Amino acid sequence: MDTSLDTAERVSIPLFADLIPDGISPGTGLLVEYDPHSQWFALATTVIARWLQAGKRGYCVAMVRPREVLVKDLGRFGIDVAAKEEAGELRVDDWYSASLTPEHSTPENEVIGDKYQRYGSVKIPDLSLGFSQTLKGRQLLSKWSSEQQLGVLAIADSFSMLLRFNEEKTFLEWFENRDLPLQRKLKRINVCGFGRGLHTEQFYKRLENVFDGVIEVRVMEREDQIKNLVRVTSLKGQPHDTRWHEIEIKGNGEAVLTN
Repeated sequence: MDTSLDTAERVSIPLFADLIPDGISPGTGLLVEYDPHSQWFALATTVIARWLQAGKRGYCVAMVRPREVLVKDLGRFGIDVAAKEEAGELRVDDWYSASLTPEHSTPENEVIGDKYQRYGSVKIPDLSLGFSQTLKGRQLLSKWSSEQQLGVLAIADSFSMLLRFNEEKTFLEWFENRDLPLQRKLKRINVCGFGRGLHTEQFYKRLENVFDGVIEVRVMEREDQIKNLVRVTSLKGQPHDTRWHEIEIKGNGEAVLTN
């Protein structure tokens, strides 16, 4: 597998190739603002599945759904998650478990078979400590050392989960000064979901300010029908299609876009 992407090389994101014709550079951060009852999870799963099928490396963070559910959803696309993890081509970290019992949380993360991490805490002080270790090169998974991160597509289903346990200001300071800089340093293409209407308007504006682009996933009524729609609202410094595109879901959970 070729992991020698040049930092200036742009790659096409599955489903968004026509909407972002020039592709995305490694280190780009995309904010997804989604309606909580939308098809964002199906869209995210489709994107990472198609990415893996193209022979590229992917990283997923299960935040508001169990890791097992995400693994099962990827399996419906024919992705053998266990085999991909063993080969170091996929990592699906479990943040969800830490959200179930925060009173018993611990800053220590559990490494599962050198394949993924089960986070012990989603509180910012603990996350900050863990990310500092990563920035200093002390990666816990040998298959995911810093030099292997170039061009990895990373998708987090919903960072809004963290706001159940952290104040907005604390989260933003960590996210702006720790998490996003780490993703850029690792040259990941970072796609982060945040639920619409769950946080203050200032919170969304600060996020939009630091991300390179914004994608909206909405549920709207069109012609007496409920439609799931997606558009690239902004992409700083690049041409992009800003029209709404309908999301259709196939029997296996695959999302496809139509005009």
